[in-house]
Amino acid sequence: MNAHLQVGFNYNMLETSYDFSYQTTTIETNWHIFHCHEGMEFLYVHEGNGYAIINQKMIEIRPQTLVYFQPFQLHGTKVSLDQNAAYTRSILSFEPFEIEAYLQHFPALKAFFQQIWKADLPVQVLSQLPVNNPIEVMFKHYQHLSQADSYPDRQEEFSLFIIGFLNYLKSVWPACEQLVTQSASTPPSYIERIMDWIEENYTSEFQLNVLSDELHLTSYYISHLFQQWTGTTITQYVIARRMRQACWLLKNSAISVYEICQQIGLTNVSYFCKKFKEYSGRTPLQYRNDSSKQQHI
Repeated sequence: MNAHLQVGFNYNMLETSYDFSYQTTTIETNWHIFHCHEGMEFLYVHEGNGYAIINQKMIEIRPQTLVYFQPFQLHGTKVSLDQNAAYTRSILSFEPFEIEAYLQHFPALKAFFQQIWKADLPVQVLSQLPVNNPIEVMFKHYQHLSQADSYPDRQEEFSLFIIGFLNYLKSVWPACEQLVTQSASTPPSYIERIMDWIEENYTSEFQLNVLSDELHLTSYYISHLFQQWTGTTITQYVIARRMRQACWLLKNSAISVYEICQQIGLTNVSYFCKKFKEYSGRTPLQYRNDSSKQQHI
């Protein structure tokens, strides 16, 4: 299946309790649209090289790399391709509440699962895994199995697949902690500093001149550098961060839309509702109602 990545922003609400896909891109791509998921997502790279943005950090990704995104964690990826290259990855997404039910008889595995689900993780990338490692083998096997005409009971097969995957992940998680760092003089370092500043200030009115003064860089240079490396403007990224927080609040709190608007640094409720629908495809109340229905399925 070919997937053409676009620049923009979106939210992925799981239509079912889990989803698995195997995707190949054979054209030069810009940054994957900044997005977040209601569920947990694992991205495994079979071939291709690039970067991922996660926790306001730029992390190198290459073949045999597994990247994990927590629920509602804003992130994006970028790959560089030449004429003979391809970007091939497996993507596993699931609703953690549903998966937790499979782990009731495995207390150690359940404890690990709850940690990666809810804790602040210093590492969310496993790199330099060996070729044909168990994750790669399991993902390829499950992909072939899910496409077979005689595909057996999906729930049983997925249960066995996810338990095996999590059990292996638990065994290698501490051993493969290898983040790629950048020199302080390189552009990615400035990008990280810009995103850190946004993370600390997105709940207030955004002022580019304040960011410029704090980083001791011109507004033009900051704007140009950020768009060059991320494929989007700083203003679009600020909106994305605010909308991500709005999603989380709509699903996990009962506060009003007006209060949410105030908490994410906006003062105009009509503007907030317009932007939220533009990015999510639903009004804030529709999003809250859909999330509530899913939690009660």
